[in-house]
Amino acid sequence: MSSDGHREVELKRLLVGANAGDRLIAALGAGVREEKAQRNRFFDTDDRRLGRARYAVRLRFEDQRAIVTAKGPSRAVGGSTASREEAESEVESLEAEAVVRGELDPVEVLRRRVSDPAFAALWRGLETARAGAALRDWGGFDNVRRVVPVALPGGEPLLVEVDRTVFPGGRIDEEVEIELPREELAGEVEVWLEARARAAGIETRASTPKVARFFAALGAD
Repeated sequence: MSSDGHREVELKRLLVGANAGDRLIAALGAGVREEKAQRNRFFDTDDRRLGRARYAVRLRFEDQRAIVTAKGPSRAVGGSTASREEAESEVESLEAEAVVRGELDPVEVLRRRVSDPAFAALWRGLETARAGAALRDWGGFDNVRRVVPVALPGGEPLLVEVDRTVFPGGRIDEEVEIELPREELAGEVEVWLEARARAAGIETRASTPKVARFFAALGAD
């Protein structure tokens, strides 16, 4: 999450070509700090009200942890970088299991743990979008994330995340994500990333949120 504590500022690009993720990591000139196996599940109403209003609710299982996240609509701050409200909290495993079973509402679970008034607009937007309808588990996808610490030429530290995602139906995407500490860095980081990709001999392409690709794979977009 970005430095203001309630907005995520993130650059995303798809990686194209054989072993594109490995080749980009090699071109970064830094080793992988950690590798995370993630299982992401998404929640929406039966008629996809959250998705139509550009909201997303996710439950992620990662390294014996369960994390609930809610995101609002995004706005572009660069060619490949967007900013959006994001609330996130780790939850107990029993709560996570109850959410999957439909016994607990994921938004209410998250609201109990995230009390900062900066998120008031996000909660209002979610409630308006769902209009009182229940959220259900639509399933999910598996992702392997490799995290590489780097520094920009000016010394600004960043974490580059290289993902390999397997969507329903067998589609596999490789993608790079970089969370920025502030919006003003978007242009510089986008230029830097493209230079690293060219050095790796790979192509990058415009990306869409993984949640959108997930629902498209289900035929529910």
